[in-house]
Amino acid sequence: MIIVDTTVVIDIWRGRSKVKSVLKPYSDQSIFISAITIAEIYDGLGYTKEKKSEKIYTQIKNQMEKILSEFHIIPLNFQILQESGKLKGYLRAKGITLDLADCIIGTTAKLMNSEKLITRNIRHFQDFGLSIESYEI
Repeated sequence: MIIVDTTVVIDIWRGRSKVKSVLKPYSDQSIFISAITIAEIYDGLGYTKEKKSEKIYTQIKNQMEKILSEFHIIPLNFQILQESGKLKGYLRAKGITLDLADCIIGTTAKLMNSEKLITRNIRHFQDFGLSIESYEI
């Protein structure tokens, strides 16, 4: 199972060729995103709706929804949320800051026994014991 981080979805939308070349070897496989990635994308869309014209917002929303439809979605469940919360609390007690969404994505990849997590933000996921493939833009 290949899971991609939210940065991958955003980089596809931005037309960054590096992300496409990283994904190409997996074109014959199903690629997954965590359900939290959808929330992160819609967070950005909500911001865009307030800052841009309705026409631009609608155009970006339609583009993002087309991209999102190309991925399989891993739903959140009690175990993913429980383990993510425990890990986030542990890290916070150690003085380590990790965004909750990234904690959920990393925990999802770990619990789903993902063979690879693809991201541009390698440091966000380096402590999960995952096989990570990164790229630079």
